[in-house]
Amino acid sequence: MPFPDWFHSGQNEATFLRRLLDHVSDCLVAVDTDGKVVLINQPYCRLLGGSEDEFIGRHITDVVSPKTKLHLVAKGEMVIKGAPLEVKGHQLFTRQVPIYHDGKIIGAVGTALFTNVSSLKRAAAVAAREELSIQNSLKGWVARYSLDDIVGNSPRMELLRSRIRQAAEQSQPVLIHGESGSGKELAANAIHSLSNRSRRPFVWVNCVSIPESLIDAELFGYEGGAFTGAQPRGKVGKFELANGGTLFLDEIGDMPVHLQGSLLRAVQNQEIVRVGGTSPISIDTRIICATNRPLKEFVNLGEFRLDLYYRLNAFNIRVPALREREDLEYLVGKLLKRIVQKENRPARKMPPAMLSKFLAYSWPGNTRQLENALLRFLISGDAELDAEFDADSDIDRKNNAAGRRMSLDLEEHLGRHREAQIRRVLGITNDDKDEAARLLGISRATLYRELRRMDRGVLP
Repeated sequence: MPFPDWFHSGQNEATFLRRLLDHVSDCLVAVDTDGKVVLINQPYCRLLGGSEDEFIGRHITDVVSPKTKLHLVAKGEMVIKGAPLEVKGHQLFTRQVPIYHDGKIIGAVGTALFTNVSSLKRAAAVAAREELSIQNSLKGWVARYSLDDIVGNSPRMELLRSRIRQAAEQSQPVLIHGESGSGKELAANAIHSLSNRSRRPFVWVNCVSIPESLIDAELFGYEGGAFTGAQPRGKVGKFELANGGTLFLDEIGDMPVHLQGSLLRAVQNQEIVRVGGTSPISIDTRIICATNRPLKEFVNLGEFRLDLYYRLNAFNIRVPALREREDLEYLVGKLLKRIVQKENRPARKMPPAMLSKFLAYSWPGNTRQLENALLRFLISGDAELDAEFDADSDIDRKNNAAGRRMSLDLEEHLGRHREAQIRRVLGITNDDKDEAARLLGISRATLYRELRRMDRGVLP
């Protein structure tokens, strides 16, 4: 039956909700971002031995306990999903989460359960096991690079470092654009390392490497028995692992369209629902995404949601390609020294002729390709370098336009050959895409990407 008309006036609705909070058995208290109490229900007042008027406006550590973390939760520093806390000689089991409005934290709410000691012990034991499991899962989820690892002295690189510092100062999602091998992962690591989340987990996911059928379970986790082969006790997803820290979604352009709505809700509401779960889980996870693909074009093609694109593109960073930089000679010197130290190899001076070839080459694989070439140079001198890039360099220097036409013709020919091969294998497997991917020697995600291109009539 609907509520009567009198309920829907602001004052009556507030009074009704207030009475409701006073009649629940759980102790409940809410604070603003300064940690001052703005709401406390009667069960908590009775436990504390005072009235609501005595507690409103006072700092939570003065009201409840110096050991409470609710004021830190209200600043976005942590989320407490279950922890014991002693209040006035009573052992309580608490949950403390931030309150959001329009995407910003405006305070925090804490609930306290289980004043019965035996119940507390059982709940605390469960919480301790879960916390240990999460801590074990978090081992290794740390940023491996800092701003110092982004080498370069050109204006473009100075701008990049400046943008990274700006991104680290706020908590909005960041979208990093750049060609493959240009250093997008380094930029994401550096943002986390400079931010106030640097001591919390830095968790990464490559959206291409995970089979499409498992991406939702990988990101959001799953409850025990949610699907065939699932672990009996369930599994924490990457969003929960990164709680309080940063989740780096690499190659976000390959995120399947049917999962983008769940990702949007997670980013927008800071809540996720595990696969097979029924209740939302609050999170505090900062999102950084990277792509080497034109997401705006994907939006126009219907392969990427416009609302998700704008949500992820709150702060934009572009990592320049190596051929766009003016500091290649400086970079070669720095990387040579770094590789010598890392690989414990004797230093080798690069001949002027070889340095000229390095400076003339277009480096389609960017810094990753350059590092590999420098390592081979340290191992074998210039013996293997000519075969790698002489032909490309000659085309780039002497006949660049003709070289581009030749490359496009070859790419079209290979693309049509690959399309015919895919169709033939799908026919053999009766459209079993898992088996087709295995026979083709590619991942299922790669096969689906090729099929999408074929449907659009676009060659790779």
